[in-house]
Amino acid sequence: MKNSALPAVFYLLASTLLFALVNVCLKNLPDLPAVEIILFRSVISLLLTLAMLRQARTSAWGHAPQRADLVWRGILGTVALILGFLTIKQLPLAPAVTLQYLGPIFTAVAGIWLLGQPVRKWQWLFFAISLGGVVVSQGVSGLGWAGVALGLGAAATSGLSYVFNSRVGQKEHPLVVIFYFQLITLPVAGLWTAFDWHQPQGLEWVWLAAVGLLTQAALWCVTQSYQRGKQAAGIAALDYLGLVYAAAFGYWFFDEKIKPLAYGGMAVVLLGVALNAWYT
Repeated sequence: MKNSALPAVFYLLASTLLFALVNVCLKNLPDLPAVEIILFRSVISLLLTLAMLRQARTSAWGHAPQRADLVWRGILGTVALILGFLTIKQLPLAPAVTLQYLGPIFTAVAGIWLLGQPVRKWQWLFFAISLGGVVVSQGVSGLGWAGVALGLGAAATSGLSYVFNSRVGQKEHPLVVIFYFQLITLPVAGLWTAFDWHQPQGLEWVWLAAVGLLTQAALWCVTQSYQRGKQAAGIAALDYLGLVYAAAFGYWFFDEKIKPLAYGGMAVVLLGVALNAWYT
């Protein structure tokens, strides 16, 4: 791995851990609808983003040439967020996250056309290794098709949204990218929640605040990563490491048992990740 790629790698590793902690918070909010949680998350993140933009003396609206990409990043990110939260609500933590980590494959494929970034043959091999590990882990979990479909949808839209992150590159402040994301997510979640409101109680307020704060930090890191990284496909492969966090947190905090064969599948995923990161 080249030294110039290290900052992008660091930021993505940090975002992966932070998003895993967000998932733990979600699991502690079983009685609240997923989109209502997204609403609170978006309000907190938008307020923090606006405050940080003001401190940085940066316009929230960005530059005209990048606005179309910023809007597409926001739309795809919003869809991915809703589908991802619904997946985590329906499935055990490790299988839910496993499905969503198919996203880097969509990033790599879309990057060919939208970024003009060819994917080398050996990168496809490493992606295939990781995908094989996902299939092994998923196959022994016995999940229903509804949850699987939600997870695949989240992976596809998430992967595409990261391509638009890369298209924006360092032409915009990372906070501008986050602002557009929240600007689109907030009205969608607000309209949805207006017809399905559940009043949070007690510690639920604490978990909701944690979701918002951790998400803001994670979005900052993932935006920095894709803006700094020159090869979206190679960087995206590191996202698979969240599978390890999901398995560990699911076991420690929620007593979610994982079959030995699933651990083997996760090891294969990590092998593909390590090879892709090393040769990028």
